[in-house]
Amino acid sequence: MIFEINRATGIPLYLQIAAQVRDMVSSGTLKIGDRLPPNRELAKTLGVNRTTVTTAYAELEADGLINSHIGRGTFIASVPTRKPAGIVPERAQLSTMLWGTLLAEQQSDTWLNGLLLSKQSKDGISLAHGLPHADLFPLDDFRRCVDRVLRKEGRVLLQLGLSSGYPPLQEYIASQMALSGAAVKPEEVLITNGCQQSLDLIRRVFVGANDEVAIENPTYPGAISVFCGSGSKHVSLPVGDKGLDLDVLEEILSQRRPKLIYTIPTYHNPTGVTMDIAARRRLLELAIKHRVPIIEDDIYRDLHYDGAMLPSLKGLDRYGVVIAINSFSKVGFPGLRVGWIAAPRIVIDHLNVAKQNCDLHASLLAQAAIHEFSKHGLLAKHIKRVKRAYAQRRDIMLESLEKQFPAEATWNKPDGGMAVWVKLPPALNASEILLLSSENGVTFSPGEHFYSGVPPKNMMRLCFTNASPSAIEEGVRKLGAIVKGRISTLKKQFAVRKQEGFRALV
Repeated sequence: MIFEINRATGIPLYLQIAAQVRDMVSSGTLKIGDRLPPNRELAKTLGVNRTTVTTAYAELEADGLINSHIGRGTFIASVPTRKPAGIVPERAQLSTMLWGTLLAEQQSDTWLNGLLLSKQSKDGISLAHGLPHADLFPLDDFRRCVDRVLRKEGRVLLQLGLSSGYPPLQEYIASQMALSGAAVKPEEVLITNGCQQSLDLIRRVFVGANDEVAIENPTYPGAISVFCGSGSKHVSLPVGDKGLDLDVLEEILSQRRPKLIYTIPTYHNPTGVTMDIAARRRLLELAIKHRVPIIEDDIYRDLHYDGAMLPSLKGLDRYGVVIAINSFSKVGFPGLRVGWIAAPRIVIDHLNVAKQNCDLHASLLAQAAIHEFSKHGLLAKHIKRVKRAYAQRRDIMLESLEKQFPAEATWNKPDGGMAVWVKLPPALNASEILLLSSENGVTFSPGEHFYSGVPPKNMMRLCFTNASPSAIEEGVRKLGAIVKGRISTLKKQFAVRKQEGFRALV
């Protein structure tokens, strides 16, 4: 079985590997039941990262071409019937157009892209993504809501609508924010295609070529991609056990004037920490004094398990300095892509123009269905249900970490959110742990993907919402064994080097 890798074509290496497997099956070189080389072996043979081979196999498995079984291997399962998306057709490769020289440079996290493109094996355990568990989706209730809105106003919902959003949903969001102390009017709410688009629209409206954004470090990778891409300027704000380091922020604001401050004060991603009430008030005072708007990413607020529920920055804001963003993705249905921005009317008007230039409006059907689902109390019922489930899974993960991880590792207990932030001994590399754990069917997010600057290598984020309780226990058990094994190996290597050093001195 011979593979050829051409790094000069511009086609991703994992797609080249996947395409060659397809060709071998189509030509009869590989037959149903034949075994493919193990990820590590093929990666070594081709001189590529093992994650590249893992992603190629995930692509093939998503198409039903192969099946992977932990402990047995990866086998051909079917014969391809179509050309895979993403591979350049043979005719297109004859083009004389030099597309690569015309395209603007973009930063890309290949590890995250590969994981998002792939579909988790049925035998695998994913602790990587902060997503709701699909088994908890109230499909029947939501289907009935879709049916009702289609019967009542289907012809309107399937036409073009207002770019600002579906008015009943804007009114509902404003009323819910008012209940938590944030005085927001419906016209101060812009419906978006999720928080990622919200951040992009804010950047378009506020951030010019030479402007700087103050951003937490670590933080949500989507915010890093928006505010810290090529050509962008940013300043990093450390996040500690109590959240954003306000002393550092105050020093920065006294020396320079960033255009925006981005923060996740409640159940921070990835650390899970929550900023206390005194810190929230101090942050607002700093922003008001220096006249720098705050973007409050409040997407995890409803996933509250323990302790007192603190008011949002938007709820404490009396001077209109906070731009709040949120979404239904974490508590409801990520695939519907419905989020919102709440801000002063002048800001919303400018963001609305930017949205018109971007995509006209978010799906009216999705907005109307979510409004129908919410106004009948079904969203509140669903949130109550998932909070119980996720709190149980968080506790199972914490108990499993206590049992399975070595004493040298530490972690926090988040009062809400979707993940636990784990610190390994400094000598360990979380990405190397991931390569070993993925071979054993367990994935997670290495901490380095949450930093805008030079990251520490020994951090890992373990999500507990998108796996069953038994999968969490098994996944943490396997990770713990790998981490202990790496620590043991490093200790032995250190002892040998130390002994050899003593000998050299004799």
